Amino acid sequence: MTTFTTPHAQAAQRARTIAEIARDRFADGPIRAALLAIAAHMDRAADHLETMLPGADKALPTQAAEQLSNAEHIAAKHPAARFPAELGAYVLAPLAVRALPLPAPLHPVTPRLALRETDLRNRLIQLHEDDDHQEDYPEEWLRSVFTTWQKFMRLADEVRVDNLRPCNQD
Repeated sequence: MTTFTTPHAQAAQRARTIAEIARDRFADGPIRAALLAIAAHMDRAADHLETMLPGADKALPTQAAEQLSNAEHIAAKHPAARFPAELGAYVLAPLAVRALPLPAPLHPVTPRLALRETDLRNRLIQLHEDDDHQEDYPEEWLRSVFTTWQKFMRLADEVRVDNLRPCNQD
């Protein structure tokens, strides 16, 4: 069990874990560069979050917000990196009560892909609702969440191709 003393320390650890996840992903070329940039922004956000003293209110340091925004911008610009564009919400969860992001519906035509979408969406919802695991084992929990997002984003690519097949057109 991992215990961090303040919400800012919890948020910093989440940012560092996401940075590790980004560095651990295999890719090359511009996607590898995007993953490393996401990791660098997450590390810098964690550095800023760690400067907050115990007892400070749950305000987000401006520099940390900028770093999270930069990481989100890169994730949105490079969907092949397979990170949700709203990845900062996972970092900020200890600081503010807000719903964690869910992917937009894919609307697959093929039933097999629709079932996979439902399974992955349900897995994400289940992970989001697992407060005990999220609080007691945040690193493991984040790895599970981001693995599920990665699978969902791969599925999104499959659905786009499948839905455009002539046999799937009305």
